[in-house]
Parts: sequence; structure tokens; C-alpha cells
Amino acid sequence: MVDAAKIQLSSAEMALASDPSWILTKNSIMGKAVALMAELSAVYRVEWGGWAGRVFADAAAVATLRSSDAVPLGGGSPFPEEIFRTDPKISRGENYKGLPYVILDYPRLFGREDVFAVRTMFWWGHSFHVTLHLKGKYQAMFLPVIRQRLSMLAAAGFQVAVSEDEWQHELSPENYTSTGDRDLDDLPFLKLAAPCPLDKWNDAHAVLLELVRVLVRTLA
Repeated sequence: MVDAAKIQLSSAEMALASDPSWILTKNSIMGKAVALMAELSAVYRVEWGGWAGRVFADAAAVATLRSSDAVPLGGGSPFPEEIFRTDPKISRGENYKGLPYVILDYPRLFGREDVFAVRTMFWWGHSFHVTLHLKGKYQAMFLPVIRQRLSMLAAAGFQVAVSEDEWQHELSPENYTSTGDRDLDDLPFLKLAAPCPLDKWNDAHAVLLELVRVLVRTLA
């Protein structure tokens, strides 16, 4: 038997259900978020491109190295060549904790044990943010330089994850804390994230790009 109370609309819900303009506006905003991520994906390729070019400049030399090694080409790339093999990926959804989102992943390498990913996310009602996600051999590879350059990351607004769930994206006190308040040793994974408030939407391209540049400078 149907519980009538569960399917009745409040006055606010009735107003929204009767008004198509708000959902059309929402669709327009999501489309613009996807377009922003598409623009950023091209720019991110350029930002990482110098390193990718060094990595792939000498295929014979690359073939002689273990995949876990940073490839010492063109003056010494600090990055493992495999992180540049996969194209940027843009994902769009309607229900991350009940709200729409758009995600850009690049570079992106998600393995069961090893992860190297830079994720740019728009989350409706919350913020944009950029996250560096390291796990396994990549965490071990880059932890020393991250530790040395924590002040650079902190100055750019990056926080470190404290949640035991590596797929928690919300920049809340339950999930993130300041870089100086977290011991980075012996973590099961390392995530560093920095926000761009939604009221800076018109400047988000520049703000998000600069956050990625901070990560490149930190890791390089």
C-alpha cells in the first residue's frame, strides 16, 4: 500500500516541479562545467607536455628501464613514463552525495596497488577543487620531495587527507586537515587537495590551472 505522505510535495517542491526554467539553468551550468574541464584538459597536456616529451623522446632508452623508475631523459624527468600513456578523462554524474559533479582526471593511472592521479572536480553546491592522489610505488617515489616542499603546497591552499577512505572528495574537517597537522609517513595513500570557491567561477580556469602548476613544480 502506498504511503501518501511519502509522495506528496511540499509547496517548495511543487513550485520547482512546475517551473522548467530551473532545470534548464542547471543543465546549462553543467554544460559549462564540462566545457571548462575540456579546456583545462588541453592546457594540462601542455603543462605536463614538457615532461611527457622528455619521457618519450627516446623509446629505446625507455624500454631499458623498469616501469617503476623515473625516466632520466632530456635533462632528467622526475616522472614515470606510464602516467602519460592515458588521455585525459572527463566524467559527469548526478549523484555524488546526492549532488551533480564533473571530474577531469589527468594525469591518471589508477591501479589496484599503485595510483598517480591529478583530479579536478566541480561539485554542485560546494566548490571546485584539485586533488593529487598517490598510492603505492608513486607515493613512495614522491613523498620525499613533497615533504621538502610542504610550505609551497600549504601556501597554495593544499590540505592533506585524513579520512581512511581514499574516495572521499569533500574538503571537510572529517576528510582533510592542514599539511602541518598530519604525519605523512606510513599512510595507506596520500591525497593533497586545494579548493576554488564557486564564487570564483569566472576565474576558475586560471585558479585551477595555477593549482595544477603548483603540483607540477612540487613534484618536478
